[in-house]
Amino acid sequence: MFSLPVLIAQFVSSALHLTLSPRPLFETLQNYGHQEFLGPPTQASKSIAIVGGGSGGLAALKTTLDVAAEINEDWEVVLFEQHRGLGGVWLPDPPGHEPQPPELPDSPTYPRLIVNTANPTMTYPHVPFPPGTDLYPGWDVTRQYHVDFATQFDLWPHVRLNHTVVSAQWHGHDGYGDWHVTVHSPPVDGGSEDVVLRRTFDHLVVANGHNHYPHIPEWDGTDDWLAYPRPGLPKRELIHSIYYRDPERYRGQTVVVVGTGASGRDIALQVGTLATVYQVVRGNKTTTPGANVIEKPEIAYFTSDGIVFVDGSVVEGVDTVVLATGYEFRVPFLSAPHASTLVTDPDAEVNSTTAEHLTSNLRYIYPLHQHIFSLAPSVPPTALAFIGLPVLIANCPSDYAQGMFIGHALANASLLPSREEMLQSLLEREEHLREQGWDPYFVGHRLQNDNEAQTYQDNLVAYLKKQGAIPDDGKRYVEPWRRMGREQNFLINRGWKRIKEQGDEARWLNGVRTENQWAALLNKIAEWQSRWEKDHGISEDIVSLREYEW
Repeated sequence: MFSLPVLIAQFVSSALHLTLSPRPLFETLQNYGHQEFLGPPTQASKSIAIVGGGSGGLAALKTTLDVAAEINEDWEVVLFEQHRGLGGVWLPDPPGHEPQPPELPDSPTYPRLIVNTANPTMTYPHVPFPPGTDLYPGWDVTRQYHVDFATQFDLWPHVRLNHTVVSAQWHGHDGYGDWHVTVHSPPVDGGSEDVVLRRTFDHLVVANGHNHYPHIPEWDGTDDWLAYPRPGLPKRELIHSIYYRDPERYRGQTVVVVGTGASGRDIALQVGTLATVYQVVRGNKTTTPGANVIEKPEIAYFTSDGIVFVDGSVVEGVDTVVLATGYEFRVPFLSAPHASTLVTDPDAEVNSTTAEHLTSNLRYIYPLHQHIFSLAPSVPPTALAFIGLPVLIANCPSDYAQGMFIGHALANASLLPSREEMLQSLLEREEHLREQGWDPYFVGHRLQNDNEAQTYQDNLVAYLKKQGAIPDDGKRYVEPWRRMGREQNFLINRGWKRIKEQGDEARWLNGVRTENQWAALLNKIAEWQSRWEKDHGISEDIVSLREYEW
């Protein structure tokens, strides 16, 4: 019998060793009639492949097309999405399909998932949610927002659904070259084998998200614990939160939830009303406010019938352990055996200065300029860009700022500083983290607080203004109301819950249509709730916003 970490590792390994089909090309983008890597259409002055149809990919597609239109260039921009629809993390697995280890789900989305920040603060600039949207909408409404964004800006002609990028390898010399990209799509006309597209692109934008490959901690004794006989009782489970779907499944059980991030807190809240729940916390973190849970320190090891914690305490009779332990930064189509662009090694000893190739230690992809452009000497900076790597940030506005930065750099590579200057800036950021007591190769792309997240976006756009790439309107990119909404999110959330308990949400949402009106609503609720709490002697919860981010 194998534990979950072993099963997941075996599945990921097998997934990364797919054999590329030698079948002829299918008419996907052009009517290509042979198996060579073929170039872009001759009329295109630049070709860009975007991988991923979530928030980041859509932002990159929209902003890149905008830049091309501004400079009157005919760029070919294609977005490849491996799943059946747009929305990224918000697109759940197909109905009736509930993968079990070692198969990985398409998404960690579960039926009761709702956003944890007020919707106006998580939108693309000047594209609000539809009138009447719940201030904290569910996954389905959030996913539809992304679909509507693609429709509103006529992005669909550039989107290829059910197209999986299997390999992307840079072929270049002295700063010039192109990407050889292999894409699989489903069989057609009753066929049984994937259709294969092989062609080249000038630039590659990676927007495949970072909530797909679960991080599975390992402890001594898990195999014995899972195999322990329990006559008349269900088989024990040790699962990652990516498999979590319905709290009813755990009714009457004893459950250990490992982790206090967004998923861990949500699961603790949902399952805590139905089961005996222990929540494992690390360091100075706390258990989920409002959840019916028992706090435990980190796990030390498992025995055949118990879980031993670092304080020596033991809990026996546990039915399920849910690992809300985050995800690993993997990009299979850039890594061995399909490509040599990204070296994936959890024990990597190279650093941003010594890495000859882009490297992932599963927590951090480096060296990158501003979490975006590759600084590895093996690939020119603007040839490879990442979008959506920063963690604990509002995705849509951040992705849009990154997309603007990418689009203008693709139009004019001289916009960026020299590689040496960009690398020095990265090293300074890493040293700043060390001075704060953080290991940059452990923290990775995690921003330390909401102010840093807002400043990061502001700086990207301010740089474009300084270089004359976009007009300087004298304003910061992150609007004051959006900043306030993030900073006061817990207060606004408490106010909205009280409004819903009163059944009064329709009145509050009445007439709210424009971005300015959504912003005014946030201020109104914050002031209303603040007065109520002051009148009732309730003090503000001292909880870090970043612990609740998706």
